[in-house]
Amino acid sequence: MSSVLQTAKVLVAEMFVVVVAALALAARAHRRRQLDDARAQARHWVERLGGELLVLDGVAVRSAAVGPAGLAEAAERFTAAGAELGAARTRLQCRIAQDSAVEGLHHVRTARRSLGLDPGPRVPGQGVGGILRAALADGSWSIPRLVDDVLAEARGRARQLPAASTQPAEWIRQQQRRWKRPETVRR
Repeated sequence: MSSVLQTAKVLVAEMFVVVVAALALAARAHRRRQLDDARAQARHWVERLGGELLVLDGVAVRSAAVGPAGLAEAAERFTAAGAELGAARTRLQCRIAQDSAVEGLHHVRTARRSLGLDPGPRVPGQGVGGILRAALADGSWSIPRLVDDVLAEARGRARQLPAASTQPAEWIRQQQRRWKRPETVRR
């Protein structure tokens, strides 16, 4: 009976080691996939910035514009984002590279406007959603800091009702009428 008990203990110990090793390998693979996903997302924004710079530089040369506002800053962000992405070993470093590229895209929009062109597609800004996504992606957030960031963003975009309007519903209707085409407004 003692040898059966001894064999059972050895088998349980071996199964425990196998389970722990499998969990460790699964966790490592999961972290690797997360890093690869973060790197791919950052690469998308860096490549988009590079493409925008290539097109914008050609437009600036053809129009003989002397260094449109924002073009040099965008080029600096492209260089920095590429270097950061090349050296990135963590998701946070990939996020930093992505943020640099997005900042460069904001400068590209400025350069396009200074050349009299359409600013192009929207670029993700911080905003409340961006603050939350960044905090969750980083994994290094605290509730008080997150609340402070969200409130600061909301304060920057808050709209007050006019003091003369005592009925918010009437004020909203007035705003809606203002944005409709004149021929569709009922009087």
